[in-house]
Amino acid sequence: MTNISVTAMRKFRSRPTRSLLAGGLLLLSISAGGARADDAPPPVPHWSGLPIWGVAAEARGYAVPLPFGVGLTGYSARQPVNIQDLQLGRNGNPPVSVSNYLQIDEVDSTQENLSLKLDVLVFPFLDVYALVGETRGNTQGVIQVPADPILGIFEPRLLELDADFSGPTYGAGLTLQGGTRVNDWRDLTALVVADWNRTQTNLSFANEALIAETKPIATVFSARVGLHGTLGSSHGAAIWTGAMHQTIQQEVAGSVADTELQFIVVQSPAQPWNALLGGLFEFGEKGYVLLEGGFGKRKSILAAAVYRF
Repeated sequence: MTNISVTAMRKFRSRPTRSLLAGGLLLLSISAGGARADDAPPPVPHWSGLPIWGVAAEARGYAVPLPFGVGLTGYSARQPVNIQDLQLGRNGNPPVSVSNYLQIDEVDSTQENLSLKLDVLVFPFLDVYALVGETRGNTQGVIQVPADPILGIFEPRLLELDADFSGPTYGAGLTLQGGTRVNDWRDLTALVVADWNRTQTNLSFANEALIAETKPIATVFSARVGLHGTLGSSHGAAIWTGAMHQTIQQEVAGSVADTELQFIVVQSPAQPWNALLGGLFEFGEKGYVLLEGGFGKRKSILAAAVYRF
């Protein structure tokens, strides 16, 4: 799954702006400020000493976000899935691939995730985070299985997939973000953000006829470009567009209850890329909310609220 943020930096307007990298996706935020005013008070280090080089950045005219963040993120997605391999076994014998004989109609997967995310701004340009949450979803589709007397299948069958699944999700990631002011009007700032995260979900299935467990690992990369501006003395907002790539190799292994049939299914997203469009609103330096939609074969929506301290 994924997230994003853009914590506005406080603005100093006395001299030309400089570009600055800053992080915090999936919930961070930052925008480039102008140079520090001559009569501005000297920067005060955060009690944690973070971010590294933060005081130097502020001395050069950049307002660095508070180093710690805690956020609640909700994510919902629907996408088609490719069945890359189906192996069937009987009586404990090693499963045999029957993928070359299958006719697979479209398989759709939906998922919903609610996660708690903790992040730390290590450098003014680098944010790292960990997350833990719960994932729920459903896979639906139809697979036509040919007759195979060796496996005890004496006539073709239609396997209707309708599996509800759920399980805990945990993982970690990092975010890089850069920005430079492009106009003095509302301190308009151009932003570039890149995020990478890796998560694992320990899934179990609610279907009583299916005895299976799987631990899919998801690797997600996303990139975004957008604009950030101030709204009044302490509020800010941003809009962006971008793209996300998901690599999810999910192997489901198990057996069908009350039978001697075992199976292994390997599946992955039919289209790993989708387009993104989103925005956020900041409540000063200590919090913001964001909303992002995904378009293409994978339809998604992401909502998050973040508090920084």
